[in-house]
Amino acid sequence: METIEAIYDGNAIVFTKPVPVKGKYEVEITFTKPLDEKEEKRQKILKFFGAGDEDDVILMQEMIKEREIL
Repeated sequence: METIEAIYDGNAIVFTKPVPVKGKYEVEITFTKPLDEKEEKRQKILKFFGAGDEDDVILMQEMIKEREIL
C-alpha cells in the first residue's frame, strides 16, 4: 500500500509528488482537510515554478509562510 499526497481542486485530483507505482491499482480516496485560500495559492505557485526537489518545495513553502505574501 502506498500513500500519495494530492490536492483536489474541485474538478480533478492533482498529485503533489510523482506517483511511485506503475500499472493498474485499486485506490481509495480520503479527503483529509480543506485547504484555505492561502494554501491553495501557495500550491499553485509551487506548481507554476515546477519545484520538483522535495527540499526546494519545503524551502519555498517556508519562505512563503514567513513572508505572508499571499
